[in-house]
Amino acid sequence: MIKVVITAPRGNMDKLIVEAAAKREDIKIVGGVGTPGKNYIGKDIGTAAGLSEEVGALVYDDIEKIIDECDLVVDFSKVELSMEVLKACLKHKKAFICGTTGFNEEQTKALLAAGEEIPMMKAANTSYVVNVMRKLLGEAAAKLGSKCKIEIIEMHSETKLDAPSGTAIEMAEEMAERSPDKTYDDITFHSVRAGNTPSTHQVIFGCMGEKLEISHDAYDWRCYAEGACDAIEYMAGKGPGLYSMEDVIM
Repeated sequence: MIKVVITAPRGNMDKLIVEAAAKREDIKIVGGVGTPGKNYIGKDIGTAAGLSEEVGALVYDDIEKIIDECDLVVDFSKVELSMEVLKACLKHKKAFICGTTGFNEEQTKALLAAGEEIPMMKAANTSYVVNVMRKLLGEAAAKLGSKCKIEIIEMHSETKLDAPSGTAIEMAEEMAERSPDKTYDDITFHSVRAGNTPSTHQVIFGCMGEKLEISHDAYDWRCYAEGACDAIEYMAGKGPGLYSMEDVIM
């Protein structure tokens, strides 16, 4: 049994993680963290997340009020809150799964460096299928990199703040690492923000006279929530280190 705190229980992702985690026998939600002043502070996290029944854990307005009760904090919120959570996890030596995107270079370095002190997973995309796709992209880039131009088209809802998406960035990093002659800067991004599109990533390997396309479409954000719960279960009992969804799918 791993005890978790989940931030931003009204968020698009976090409320689904609450829903999915509440159904897992080996995950126990011990509390949530929300923005001070919100009307769900002090209420059950199940109620705050819109579930039909209570979970038996309250939402707090300060992570310091609950962090000692958990083994791990799950955070898919905004950059500012994520950095606060990181500081608390380092202070209390708690495991941290961060699915927030949009960090600057300095913040990213801080998140990655945390693996030297605590169990740390930075995952821009927790979909099991997307992470399998990323490995396939690496294989394709290793064979086709010198023969093609690589472009990524990614679509998300109009409320997503960062562009390109963290997932697209991780895909590009994977391909640049595996390609014989491509660097990250050689890969072109196209970002679309419209409507309530959960997530689409299309990668085009454009060769002379032919092309290869590898794509993923998410039509229900629950795929990310289930993947996040897989990650929580994987992190149970882990020592300090930097982990990824690649470890989960292995």
